[in-house]
Amino acid sequence: MANAEGGPAVDPEPDPELDRALADLLAQTEKEPVSPRLRELARRLETALEDARHRRAGPGKGPGNGGGPGKGGGAR
Repeated sequence: MANAEGGPAVDPEPDPELDRALADLLAQTEKEPVSPRLRELARRLETALEDARHRRAGPGKGPGNGGGPGKGGGAR
């Protein structure tokens, strides 16, 4: 199954390894001279995964509703 933009579907189950890999990717895009497009894609990936997790968690389980701490990260 593909997402709305034609890419593969992503299973948003909580996965510590996925979270670490994403955190490493985002940290690296801030340290190295990468294109603004790649940096934006990394941020979009982070946002999409967070949104999918919140949708899967259901009502009342997201940030601000007792669903645990959010990642933050400033304006997007």
